[in-house]
Order: sequence, then structure tokens, then C-alpha cells
Amino acid sequence: MSKLRKPDYIIFIGASLYQDFVRREQLERVYPYITDATHIDKFPTYSKETIDDIFSILKFKKLPASMFVLDIFYDKVCKQLENIGLLPIEKDDNKIYSINGTMLIVRKINLFKKLPKPSNILNRDISNFKLFGDEKSLQDIEKRLKNHVSIIKLLPTWYNLKVETSKGECGLTKFVKEYNVKLLPVRSLRAAIVKYFTAKGKTITCAESCTGGLLSAKLTSVSGASNIIKGTFVTYSNKIKQEWLGVKEETLKNYGAVSKECVSEMLDGAQKNAQADIAIAISGIAGPTGGTDEKPVGTVYIGVKNGDNKEIKKYHFEGDRSFVQEQSARVALEMLILSEKGFFDFF
Repeated sequence: MSKLRKPDYIIFIGASLYQDFVRREQLERVYPYITDATHIDKFPTYSKETIDDIFSILKFKKLPASMFVLDIFYDKVCKQLENIGLLPIEKDDNKIYSINGTMLIVRKINLFKKLPKPSNILNRDISNFKLFGDEKSLQDIEKRLKNHVSIIKLLPTWYNLKVETSKGECGLTKFVKEYNVKLLPVRSLRAAIVKYFTAKGKTITCAESCTGGLLSAKLTSVSGASNIIKGTFVTYSNKIKQEWLGVKEETLKNYGAVSKECVSEMLDGAQKNAQADIAIAISGIAGPTGGTDEKPVGTVYIGVKNGDNKEIKKYHFEGDRSFVQEQSARVALEMLILSEKGFFDFF
């Protein structure tokens, strides 16, 4: 059985696996043929009925197919296929099945290489949540909730979570109390940020370098963002960092633009010039060029200055340019809400 390169039928199993812009963009770069398929199906989550529906299409249309499966569902999908008597041939890290003479390749997708008080949850008519915490705690919660929730890992410390059963809701309430995690009963984090800071009367500005305005675009994509965003700065060159934000020439010479020291001065300059309550700054190397042994591609400094309190962290993100930029913007949003002590109690 040869490797399937240009299937006519593309299947995606995993919430937002194909709909999310960045995930779709990466898949299209790795597997450019997916946009040429004559038939595309997108399943938000996995169930036994999902495979039955796919089989019906395969048997009726007899289309060669490639199935992209989010890693949390991969083992379940393969087990179901094998339980009905289909034996795979493993090739190029894929599993290849034959269904009535029609070829099906199953590919595991892991798009990130290396999201009120919990007691009130049961009284709310909400099934979508954002879960924040340390990586190990979130992994433990994910394992313990098993089939009762659908989870998308936006960052190692931030999950999107949709409750599927009453057991999942009860378990979520229990584990939030048991683990050191934060929970938001909201569908959209960006909308929650606009709602919260509007209610608090606080303003935000951003000073972006390697993300090129992506963070600002995320915030302003929400209606009402003008209540909290008066203006932001995209300061790509060192000259503009100096002229617009007041970054010192000595700082850039001694530490470089990708440094804690530079981001600190970007925060001060942005907050002062925009007269904002909160400033967020990002400076890094998105790649694929520009990296050094000391500062490889993926090195990013992200800072938040909330009032007089300032926090700056160094990260190293994996993936291509788009992924480094996307993860930088997502981490910045996470740092923003964690800088506000009352944020989680507001919802």
C-alpha cells in the first residue's frame, strides 16, 4: 500500500481543528493538498457515531481519504477501527486502513509541540469554560474528566473546555477546588476581557514588535473594544522603539531589542504615551531567521504593567513563524488577566 498523497476526502476530528485560522494555516503548509479535496468534513469532537458517519460516506462514494485526528481522540479512533476488524499498516507515522478497497490514512495532529466561584457553576446554564493553571494540574484534570468534556489545549497552561455530560460538570467543579487552577465560565476570553475592563473603567495599550499588531487585533476584534483600547504601538525597528516608546539607545546596545530590559522600557513608554492603566509589551524572534545561539528562534519576552506593578517573562516557543506569533499573543492575554486579582471573581 503506497502513501496517500492527494486524497479526495479530507476528515478532521477535533474541535476547531480546521476552523481555527492558525491551525488551518499550519495544516495547509504541511499538507497543501487538503484544499484540493472534493469532500471535506469537520467533526467538532469524537464519538462512535462519528466513525459510522464517515464509513457511510467512504462506502457510498468510495473516496480515498485522509483523516486528521486531534491527539486526544487519536487512540479512541484507532481502537474503534481495530475493534471492527480493520488492521492498519503503519507508515510515515500514519496508520493506513483499507475499507472495501478504499484507502483511509489516519494522522495524529498535535498542533502545539512543546484557556465566579466554582461552587456557582452548577447553577449556570453554561457549558463552555476557560481553564487556567499549571501544566501538570491541567493534564491531570484532562485525564480524570475523560469522555465527559471536550478539551482544546490553547497553551500548556490554558484549555478551552466544553462540558458534554452532567458528570463532566460535577467533576469540573470538584477538580477546580482540588487543584490550583482558575476557571472562567465564558465562551470567549477576548469578549470577557472587554467586558471586565469596560466595567472597571480601565484602559489598555500594547507595544508589539515580533507579533506585528496581532495582540491588538485580537483585542479589537470584539465589539466594544474602543472602551478599553485607545491606541497601540507596533514598534518593529529599534529606531521606532526609541522614538515612540523612549527605549534607550544604551539598552538596545547592551541588551538588544529581545531582552527583559527592552520590554521593561517598552512597557513604561507605552503606558505613559497612551495614558493607559495597563500596558502589554512583546519583543522576540519569530523566525525562521534572526536567531542566535544565545537567543534562538522562538525566544520571546512578554511583559505586563498593571498600574505600577510590572511582570516580564522569557519564553521559548516551538513551531513556525505564525505559531510563535500566535502563542506569544495568547500568552500575553493570559498574563493580562492574571495581572488582575479580581478578574476571575467578576464572572
